[in-house]
Order: sequence, then C-alpha cells, then structure tokens
Amino acid sequence: MHRLSIVLLVFSSALIALGANSEPTDTGEVAKESDVEEILDNPLADDDYREKKSCLWRREIDSVEIIDENLVVFRGRLRNKVWLNRFTQPCTGLRRDMLITTGTRTGSICRFDTLDARPRGASPFGTAVRCYLGSFEGIDEVQVEAIKRAVDERAKATRAPGKSDDN
Repeated sequence: MHRLSIVLLVFSSALIALGANSEPTDTGEVAKESDVEEILDNPLADDDYREKKSCLWRREIDSVEIIDENLVVFRGRLRNKVWLNRFTQPCTGLRRDMLITTGTRTGSICRFDTLDARPRGASPFGTAVRCYLGSFEGIDEVQVEAIKRAVDERAKATRAPGKSDDN
C-alpha cells in the first residue's frame, strides 16, 4: 500500500510538472483522456496492492494453521486479520496436524524467526521439524480456502494412481 502511494505521488508530481511547463492548447482535454486511458490500461501488479509485514505482534495472533510444507496462516485476534507466510525454503516433514511453537523470545514473530512443529502427543523434548518464516502477507478467508483447495488438488494430482486418502 505504501509503494502504491509513492507511485501515485511521483506520477501526479510528474503530471503537474509537465502541465506547468507546457503552453495551453486546444488538445489539453484529449491529452488528459489519453493519460487516464494509459493508466487504466496499465494497472499495477497485485503485489503493489497487498499489505506485507516483516513482523507480527504475538498478542495480535489468535491461531496458526499449517497449510503445507511451504505455507502457514496466522489468524489475528482483532478485525479478523489473516496473514499468509511462505517459508524461506520448503519445510520438509511439516504436516497440517502438527503442534507449533515459535523460536522467538520477544513480543513479536518476525521474518527469519523459526517455527518448530511436532506430532501431537510427541515429547516436547523430541526432535522437531524446524521452519524459517518469510514475510507476512495480509489475505482474507476466501483466499485461504482457495489456497487450501489448490494445495489439496496438487497433492491429489501427484499421489500415485490407485492410492486413496485412507492409504
């Protein structure tokens, strides 16, 4: 969002500077219309509209959900905020049903902090799967459900023929 504001500020400043240096003509309205059309024909990338953070305060996190070996979702306590985190590298062995702890001793969870996961019922002193967090990207519940469906479909497509979810 911040990047979008900067881009719009620079663009509008450039337009003002161009307008100040040009002489009035009868084609002014045509030029304005073509500028608007150019802007509408060249939208910003999706990344320019997304809210990204390097850290989340622990007190604002209500729950954490593992999606797969690459993705985890942090749900916020306030205003139904949802944050997607893509690990810096795939976290081999991570499963949706594991219990999670974070490797931070501060009041926030940040990019490059660790997330440890253990099977339910396992000893807290046993070996854990360790993952390194990436940036936090604000998304909504509809996007979370779409990501889960896509991950499940990809898993089904890569599963050996003849195998079911019960095997």
